[in-house]
Parts: sequence; C-alpha cells; structure tokens
Amino acid sequence: MAGSLLTFAACSDDIEREPSPVVDPDCQGAYFAADNTYAYELDPESPTSITLTVARTNTEAAATIGIEVLTNTENIFEIPESVSFEAGQSEADITLNFPNAEIGASYSYELKLEEGSYNPYVEETLYAAGDVIRIKWNEFDTAIYTDGMVGTVYGVDYPLSWYVNAAWAEFPDGSMRVRVLNPYCEAFNVDDNGIYDGFPYVDATMITNNNVQMIINTNANRTEATMDYFDFGCFLNPDDGNLIGGTAYGIFQGTTDDFPLGEVDYDAEAEQLNSIIFGENSLFASVASLWAQGQAGIAENPTTLFFSLEAWQEYQAENAPAE
Repeated sequence: MAGSLLTFAACSDDIEREPSPVVDPDCQGAYFAADNTYAYELDPESPTSITLTVARTNTEAAATIGIEVLTNTENIFEIPESVSFEAGQSEADITLNFPNAEIGASYSYELKLEEGSYNPYVEETLYAAGDVIRIKWNEFDTAIYTDGMVGTVYGVDYPLSWYVNAAWAEFPDGSMRVRVLNPYCEAFNVDDNGIYDGFPYVDATMITNNNVQMIINTNANRTEATMDYFDFGCFLNPDDGNLIGGTAYGIFQGTTDDFPLGEVDYDAEAEQLNSIIFGENSLFASVASLWAQGQAGIAENPTTLFFSLEAWQEYQAENAPAE
C-alpha cells in the first residue's frame, strides 16, 4: 500500500500558483505619510481645506503619481488628480478643498494611490480615508452627570453624580450637539454636595480608552435628545469587557412610547441649555461580551446632565426618594 500511495502521489498533477507580481525597478514606492491626520473637526471660521502628504522611496527622478478617488460625499471635496515630485524630493502635499461644506454636516473621503506607483510588499499606507465636519464647540462652565446605565448591568449605588468635561455646538437648523469627554474617568475627590470628580467605581487599571466621546444630539426645537451608541472606555469586570450604551430607540424594536427620547430643558430667552434627562427606558446598556451575543438591558434609572449646580440641586430635591 505504501508503494502504491507513493506512486499515486507522484502521478498526480502539480498545482501551479500564479507568480507574485514583480515590482517594477522604476516603481516610486509611494505611500501616504505616517504623520497625516485624516479626521478633522474644524471651526466654521477655519479655512475649508486640509492637506495630506504623499511620500516615496524612489527619489532619483521627477515623477507624477495619480490619485484615485474611492469616496467623496456629495462630491464636496475638490481633489487633485495627481501629485508631483521633483527629482530628489521624497514628500509632496495634496490639498483637499471643500468650500461648499455646510456647518454641522460630516463629509467623508477615501483616496488610493494609482496602481504601479507603490510596492505591494511593503507595509505602508496606500489608502487615505477620513472625514471632515465644520463645528464650533463651546465649553460649559459646569456640567454634572448622573449615570443610570451602569446599574442595568451591575449592582451599583444610584444616584451617583460627578462633574464632567462637556461642550455644546449648534447648527443652522436649530439642533444642538453636546459632547462629553471621558465621562467615566477615575474619581479622586467628592465635594460638599456629594458630587464626585469622576466615576467612583473605576480606577486607572479599569480604563481602556482616554479618548471617549459621549455625543448627545437634540432636535431642531431643542426639546428631545438622543445619545449615540458609544463604548464607555472602561470595564468593571475584565472578563465582561467594556461597558457600552446609548439611546434604546432605533436599536430595539419599538416606538418612542416604548423607548422615550431624552427631554431637553432649553431656555430660549436666556439662550441657555439647562438640562438633558434620559428617563426610564430611554437608554440601554450592556458589556462587550454580552453585546456580541445580542444581549443588553434597558435602563430603568434616569441618566441626567445638568449645566448648573442650582439646576442639579433642584432636580435632586424634587426626586429625592421618599423616607
């Protein structure tokens, strides 16, 4: 049998593989430089353009390298068809202009260097993909956050409030956006009002991301709000993975009667945002391990943001548990 098996193997047809492409010795070895920034939030008064740097390894002669456009939202970007290098030049810039970009709208682009201009066997960036939004952020003097989501997953005390770093922006249609940076950061102190300076259930070893953004959007009338799905950037149990959460409506089957939107208190006369309250059943929460299995819980406790100590104190007094 051994002899016959060897004979069978020897008589079988060889499998031929397509040869790997040979890199042209005149290939420019082009790539997008490592220090490029691809995503931008620009002040509305800033120039409506961004610059990307293209580099090359073959600098002996002058060369022009084509730029292929894969994505261009609403054709808002004016993108050059190529980038040119002089002899000896290793880097050259291309400028993406977007003079007609509207304030508050996000626009995406994706570019690729033309075939044959790069070495496919070198680990360099051959694509450039990003987005641009024109937006002006205004910092709140005070922002006090009370979380009602974590208790959906873990048994934690409620309510607990802490100060957060928050800012707001407004758009031409009247809607507003609130951004909270790293809302679940480590706590070190608590003030006389019982308000912490961070989330008291985590420490530095439990934080996985220090660049978290919680984004809340209001409608044009500034009466309702939604919270974008986001990763909290921290865990309470490493085996469970990071906490996640956001607005339940649109994630779960049901209407806003089942999953109410957040309530916004905006003083039009004073042009001041007072609070955003996500009430019972408005938000959901989960952890990475359960979310991967399609499991999440609906938050029964409110999650609130108040933009003055007085507004927070008034709410606490009105909603204090009965003794």
